[in-house]
Amino acid sequence: MVRAVLFDLDNTLLLEDESTERALRETCLGIADRMGAEVEVLAAAAREAAETLFGASPVFAYADAMGVWWGEALWGEFVGDTAGLRALRAFVPDFRRRVWRRALASASIVDDALVDAAANAYRVARRKVQLVDPDAETVVRDLALDHRLALVTNGAPDVQREKLSHTAFAPSFEVTIISAELGVGKPDAQIFETALAALDLKPQHAVMIGDSLARDVAGAQAAGMRAIWIDRGTRENVPAPAPVPDARVAGLTEVRSALAALGTGAASPRGSRESRRAGRRDGSRARASRRGGRSAR
Repeated sequence: MVRAVLFDLDNTLLLEDESTERALRETCLGIADRMGAEVEVLAAAAREAAETLFGASPVFAYADAMGVWWGEALWGEFVGDTAGLRALRAFVPDFRRRVWRRALASASIVDDALVDAAANAYRVARRKVQLVDPDAETVVRDLALDHRLALVTNGAPDVQREKLSHTAFAPSFEVTIISAELGVGKPDAQIFETALAALDLKPQHAVMIGDSLARDVAGAQAAGMRAIWIDRGTRENVPAPAPVPDARVAGLTEVRSALAALGTGAASPRGSRESRRAGRRDGSRARASRRGGRSAR
């Protein structure tokens, strides 16, 4: 019997990549209107600079392990006393200036005041823009009627909790586990085991739902749980052999029926041909890879 459902947050319940892109475009539109530059040129340059500079930074190893990506480094405060969070907090001010300096340079604009203005404008825009999957509230509240719910998310505590503050479903979660609070991120089995311990449940009584094969599916299965993959049509780097989800859904509204089918062993059982086809299809998509999005982390 499935007694508990564990949810991922970014790109599962919240539309993290789309929120980032919208804030990025809004910021670049403000610069373009002021300076006569091309919005798409500025956005592409900012995106490339952020991904390159963040990936080469001394904080990247910690950030990647915790699931923090460049989209969050452009706006998060990274409050906390751990060495990793302190390092991120010290790193991001100059990182943001370098990103926006490169973006402006792509349009032949050299203006330090505008660099600072752009960095601040993005932070304001991203805090204002937090897109929630339109089905998330209904699905979460429906599942809460007959399941215990937990949130298991990678990221910085203040960043993830600020995102949650934009939602109406946060109170539905009995347990919230955030990687940088625990010091361990998905796909490490420990983060799932911590959630199960908080719920006082065995792995076979819980199912993980998330958009990442590498982090959500592989990690949950390593902890002895079953996992439902929500296929957002994005691509991520998945170590071979690719994990096979116990079920695949295209949207949150399919979760309840997938859970019911798992209870009878009928929904894409582990190792099934359909699940393997779903895993291979994941390698053919390009959106998150092009953006360097959260799913790729």
